[in-house]
Amino acid sequence: MSKPSLKQYSAELAELENAPACEIQILPLQAIAIVSHIQLAIRHPSLADNSALTKIARDVAIELQSLFNSESATYKVLELGWHEQHDILVEGTDFND
Repeated sequence: MSKPSLKQYSAELAELENAPACEIQILPLQAIAIVSHIQLAIRHPSLADNSALTKIARDVAIELQSLFNSESATYKVLELGWHEQHDILVEGTDFND
């Protein structure tokens, strides 16, 4: 695979700012996976919290989270992922409770 042109990539990103929205179909479990992975990724210490792409990713994740009833346990667990004080070590966690 040849290296992509970063100049061309930058130009294509600029074009996408005015592109129409696209529709996708995903399963609810896929939405949960995407939200939780975005939450994990935006916590990475080397990622600039205020970058435009981080904001877009956060907005997409929040939109996906809104697909679930706000009173459901699924929504509430995803909501915890936005609040660092609720972070837990997954290893050894019993999800049956």
